[in-house]
Amino acid sequence: MALKVLLFIIILYFFYIQVSILSWSQFESLETPHPFYFILVLVLFFVNWGLELLKWNLILKQSKVSVLFWNSFISMFSGIATGIVTPNRIGNFIGRMIFYKGKVRAQIVLGTLYSNFAQFLATLIFGIIGLSLVKQSIIVVHESKLLVYVFVIPVLSLVFYFLVPFLNLNRIKIFKSKVNVLTDFQRLAKSLYLPLLQLSSLRFLVFCLQYFLLLLTFGCLGTLELFAGITLFYLLSTIIPSLFLSKLVVRETAGLMVLSYFVENPAIIIISSLILWIINLGIPSLLGLLFILKNKMTNY
Repeated sequence: MALKVLLFIIILYFFYIQVSILSWSQFESLETPHPFYFILVLVLFFVNWGLELLKWNLILKQSKVSVLFWNSFISMFSGIATGIVTPNRIGNFIGRMIFYKGKVRAQIVLGTLYSNFAQFLATLIFGIIGLSLVKQSIIVVHESKLLVYVFVIPVLSLVFYFLVPFLNLNRIKIFKSKVNVLTDFQRLAKSLYLPLLQLSSLRFLVFCLQYFLLLLTFGCLGTLELFAGITLFYLLSTIIPSLFLSKLVVRETAGLMVLSYFVENPAIIIISSLILWIINLGIPSLLGLLFILKNKMTNY
């Protein structure tokens, strides 16, 4: 915890340094020459969370829970509210499980964590690809090190992800007391691992596209390198530890570190990050909090 606090302070200081060199005139000069792109950003909000809802419904269906749209909708948004105050939104299972009772809770928790890992894996894969595409522009990396980043890390993560449903947990002592719960989940995971990864990849590309379109709204030039830089930005904002509010400040700092090579006015990066956070996480988390407060522990 102390290390996370220290890292957060360092990131906050770096953010302050980056913002302090901006002039108010840079914010005042912001224009939106292409507002149509912003409309597309709002449309993609529904695609983004629609894909997550599909993932959530798959978990519920495989857990033998009756999938009713409203029930899965409010539990998913409640998960956003609890996830926003935990690192990498890993606590989204808390908001989801409070709407269910009994043994199904264990499968919901494990299924949500597995889905989270699928989303992380998609971020890792596309972020590493983004790094390989823009490395000449923003970073000098020794080729042997780059090979490690590009191949070894995602390959090991993929191997672990695909092995989870097939590991023999009876041979691992620390899992023996929970082996029944875990083996039950493994049976579910055998039909989940591929669709979860596919949907997570699509969802990652959607919120990268949202950021891309938001930058175009402010008049930035749309290039492949800019899109690749956005994938790297999301990778950095994912792996950097945070304390609260789902990477708020961390995201803006990572954006300044990476995207300032492609965007002339850094103020556009900060404003775009904040707007996207409000659209994709801020408003949904408030909606989820409302669902949690109104929840009477109904067993769905």
